[in-house]
Amino acid sequence: MTIVRVVYIEDHHLTRLGLQTALQQDGTGIKIVGLAQNGEDGLEQLQNLLPDVALIDIGLPTIDGIELTRRFREFQSTLEGDIQGHTKIVMLTMQGDKSSVLAAFAAGADSYCMKTISPEQLIEVIHT
Repeated sequence: MTIVRVVYIEDHHLTRLGLQTALQQDGTGIKIVGLAQNGEDGLEQLQNLLPDVALIDIGLPTIDGIELTRRFREFQSTLEGDIQGHTKIVMLTMQGDKSSVLAAFAAGADSYCMKTISPEQLIEVIHT
């Protein structure tokens, strides 16, 4: 199984810890390579680690998830070759309103998931 490198950006410690544990269970093929609790630290992690997948909460302190996504996509556009569009962004949030969904995709998100999905469903999203 191919290992998927993930950076997870979430401001709620218990949510971050719980999902990290669920995703790194044996057999998922997922490795959390970076964790951040705010948008500023998250952007730095994404730029330095260039993971396969970024899980980003919308409601982050310092820089919200939508602005973080926009800034990271802007950074990626300056990179050369295959690395340029490598990281896939999954917005993971409790905000399901149409304007948040549209703003996330306009900023460059690849997927949008509600935090109410099961860990198994999220693992499938990450691999997809």
